[in-house]
Amino acid sequence: MFMIRVKETEKALLYKNEKLIEVLDAGVHKGFFPFTHYRIEYIPFTPYGIGRERAQRLYKLYPELIKRHFHIVELEAHERAYVMIDGQPMELLEAGGLKLYFKEYTLEVEKIDIKKEYEVSQKHIDYLEKLPPLNGVKKIVIEKFAKGYLYANEEFVKILEPGKHYYYADFFDIDVKMIDMRVQELEISGQELLSADKVTLRCNLTMHYQIIDGTAYLNRVDDPREYLYKQLQFAAREHIGALKIDEILQQQHTLSKAVLQKLYEVCKEVGVEVKGVYIKDIILPGDMREIFNQVIEATKRAEANNIRRREETAATRSLLNTAKLMKDNPALARLKELEALEKITQTVGTLNIYNGFEGVMNGLIDLKGTKEGENSL
Repeated sequence: MFMIRVKETEKALLYKNEKLIEVLDAGVHKGFFPFTHYRIEYIPFTPYGIGRERAQRLYKLYPELIKRHFHIVELEAHERAYVMIDGQPMELLEAGGLKLYFKEYTLEVEKIDIKKEYEVSQKHIDYLEKLPPLNGVKKIVIEKFAKGYLYANEEFVKILEPGKHYYYADFFDIDVKMIDMRVQELEISGQELLSADKVTLRCNLTMHYQIIDGTAYLNRVDDPREYLYKQLQFAAREHIGALKIDEILQQQHTLSKAVLQKLYEVCKEVGVEVKGVYIKDIILPGDMREIFNQVIEATKRAEANNIRRREETAATRSLLNTAKLMKDNPALARLKELEALEKITQTVGTLNIYNGFEGVMNGLIDLKGTKEGENSL
């Protein structure tokens, strides 16, 4: 006689001569079996039941016994199944195979033909959100600023809006190409150009653009961003290369608009709207920079000389006009004499005056000069 104790968290598989004869529930089980070999195997009593390989083996060997104690979920090679235990999401079964669940639990099963449909419905997305990552299910997250272009078996299907998307990937090759719908920047640094008069120069270019047609952007050229890069190079070379170095320097603030006009239509054909093109720097070779600095220095020096000569001419003209006025107006001449007297008195230490006030007024200073025989101080 023997006793078998089974915990509440367990089930016991009773084997007789290595053949399963019973599934024992929780409790104490007594028996007396002389001359017979018995073996007990304990298994966890959980909602997850018995895994695929073991479940398949047990069901194949002991179908009637297994049907009495377990729910049986058997799937074809093109089926997956959502399993609910007591109303709660439990798992998504992989295609093919078999799974056993204890009959003490209430089981709900929903099968999906993954050979016909590859997109997970919104109801099942909510279900999958509660489960750990699964094999054969592809999760795609589209950011708020982006759109996704869905391809199934290399064929375009549709545009995905921002959010979470799930796909069954057992029979379909699922690929999603993300398109950033924000304004983006493309920069070229140190682009070498040759002007019309054979001067080699370098410039830094920046282009701001926005993708407005993702289908054209992805399908009309092999590498869209590389295509935009080269088109910006070609436009700069075509326009700037047709100008002489002096014209380039004179028009450097309007060159960006000219390059933009050339790019706009070309880029629109591949689903891109060009927002702006900017030539940030024009860099001349070292010897050319020195020559241009010399030219600028000579130009500024000539301008300064012209200004100086104009000022001197204006001053001389002013003196001539003053002299004419003094000749025609004695009172004005006398006023100038007194102004001169005031300046003199501010700079001398001692001033001797003769003939009183008359000497001050008439003999101290005479801008016109004295007549012969007249005394002046």
